Amino acid sequence: MVKILIIGSERSTSYQIILFQPLRYLQELGRCTFDIKSHKQVTRSSMAAFDIIIFLRSIEPDTLRCLEWAQRMGKKIIYVLDDHFLAIPATTRLGQLYTQPSYQKTCIAFLKTAHVVKVESPIMHELIRQQYNPNAIYFPGCIDFSYFKPWSRRTKHDGTLVIGYEGAKKESSFQPVIAAMKKIMKEYGNRIRLEFYGYCPSELIGYPNVKHIKHNENYGRFMKELFQANWDIGLAPMEDHFFYHCKSNVKFRDYAACHIPGIYSLSPAYRDCVIHKQTGYFVPHSKQGWYLGIQEMINDPQLRRSIAKKALAIVKKHHTLKHCAANWKKLLYDL
Repeated sequence: MVKILIIGSERSTSYQIILFQPLRYLQELGRCTFDIKSHKQVTRSSMAAFDIIIFLRSIEPDTLRCLEWAQRMGKKIIYVLDDHFLAIPATTRLGQLYTQPSYQKTCIAFLKTAHVVKVESPIMHELIRQQYNPNAIYFPGCIDFSYFKPWSRRTKHDGTLVIGYEGAKKESSFQPVIAAMKKIMKEYGNRIRLEFYGYCPSELIGYPNVKHIKHNENYGRFMKELFQANWDIGLAPMEDHFFYHCKSNVKFRDYAACHIPGIYSLSPAYRDCVIHKQTGYFVPHSKQGWYLGIQEMINDPQLRRSIAKKALAIVKKHHTLKHCAANWKKLLYDL
């Protein structure tokens, strides 16, 4: 049985989505045990008890001491990334910190030192493999469909069509969407409602048909809320920047698993899962692009139902927990 130490934040959504679900599955099968600690909690002696050290999104310079300990003890090292920190825009909140030379050097040290770099995007996989580490690996994330079994969806009695967004703050990505939504709200009035789980653009706060709900940090409970919300349309704006091209398709997985037809920016991040008007709706990332896409989806309920059905089938075929856990098992045992 492989003993795994994860160095990262237990509260992070990345941990819950990328590692906790498949490793818990393998643990229940008796294939591994795992623990997670922050880099401040880890000691040299506590690290000694583990076979594999997984560094999750490690970029803080202080984490390098843990990397050095792992190297000296001959531990197998996996570096897990779901963001391309070396391309992060300096204009973002995290970018102002992570573009500092000490953070960039730390990220590069992990990329070059790790026995395997596990990424969440095929575009990022190719970049890391060519520029930093030939032992980069990509396989898609998963959805644990056992989350959904006892749940029922919200019943709509007023006939209002609900358009939603779930996710973190993306001010620049949302600018064309905000302009489009203002036009849509003026055109459709009370026939539509907007719901935001997590980030809500400040320009839309205060409208009577806009609802803002704080993001639930527990991924399982969040997915329950999203499934029960019973949205008619889900929004997935993505700025045209290389940092965002390297993002995962988690928004597609979440929406598809919850039977929500999504509208997606025409971004490389979704090229492997979204087929226009089949598994999702692609729009140019502009005010007019978003306006026309949202308008067509509002006016075509058959298209929405068809997209939701086909997207769900894709997730059930390629993104199951069992399939993802099998990929993790191979990675862990091939080290």
